[in-house]
Amino acid sequence: MSKTLNIFGTLVTKVVNQNLCSYCGTCVASCPVNVLALTDEEKPTIRGVCALCQVCYYSCPRVELPIADIEKAVFGRPRNPEEKTTGIVVGSYSARSTDQQILKICQDGGAATSIIKYALDQKLIDCAVVTKTSGEKAWRPFPIVATDFKQLLEASGTKYTLGGTVAAVGDAALGYPNGKIGMAGLPCQIEGLRRMQTSSLGNTKMAEKVVLTVGIFCSESYYYSKLVNEYLRGKHGLDPSRITRMGVKKNRFKVNVGEKVVLDVPVAEVDVYMREPCKKCIDYTSELADISVGGVGSPEGWNTVITRTKRGEEVFKSACEAGLFEWKPLSDVKPGMALILKISEKKKTRDASGYIR
Repeated sequence: MSKTLNIFGTLVTKVVNQNLCSYCGTCVASCPVNVLALTDEEKPTIRGVCALCQVCYYSCPRVELPIADIEKAVFGRPRNPEEKTTGIVVGSYSARSTDQQILKICQDGGAATSIIKYALDQKLIDCAVVTKTSGEKAWRPFPIVATDFKQLLEASGTKYTLGGTVAAVGDAALGYPNGKIGMAGLPCQIEGLRRMQTSSLGNTKMAEKVVLTVGIFCSESYYYSKLVNEYLRGKHGLDPSRITRMGVKKNRFKVNVGEKVVLDVPVAEVDVYMREPCKKCIDYTSELADISVGGVGSPEGWNTVITRTKRGEEVFKSACEAGLFEWKPLSDVKPGMALILKISEKKKTRDASGYIR
């Protein structure tokens, strides 16, 4: 009797229907016949005839995520005991962009946008997969393939719901068949890309086109319909199209219209809108990225930047030498790595059994 195939239907049964799908978009990107797609319900779907190739199943980071194997492939070694909480670290810095256009609209110090801009300007990458929000459906994220500064600015800032970012890696690979791709994403999205790059049955040929990853710190994300429509619009009467900024700082969830803070509540109030799969995620600082960026650990208006690969360190340091950043060692600022460790350790207590090994 032939072995049962693990196809997209299997993925739906074992991951999507079990509330494990992180909506990273990896299955969509990996599909060699391009019949998988993202939906407004924040789930992948099939819109064509499945080739029964199993690639989507074995590219999914929620089927299996062999961390040590991935680290050996990406970093050349698994993390040592001292790096158990942080992941592999080459360098750690506090940085702020020197570009006033970026600082005007960024969430904190504009580091992620500036790094991707530098990589594009220096032809280190030909395009970058980033996430912007829709004008038609206010604050709904979706991935784009950016090739210029204007597009990067449009994608700047934190989104608190998901947009299936990795899906656009497939678009980038199709549009730039001989090109080099950069990607900025959340921990689950970086995990999806790394799984696709390293799985023996994943779409490695496509995924290996991504040569630079910038990971964003993330505690959790929320369901779009619940956070934006049910909570912001329904409970507080806010017009999402007028909201200019959302942010979480010091356990407060804040919403701005222009410069005015129109909502300031304990972050626990929006916990009920957290995505179920986030409750199993144990990666706070995007531990599998080349460079990780977040607002925690550095002073207000600055970013913490953690480099994890030789390439990541070289790109960041070269950008600093080119004048794109003000920067200093993270050890020179407060609260520094201590707070990052505290939050990371707390997230490590979540139950990731079943897919991480």
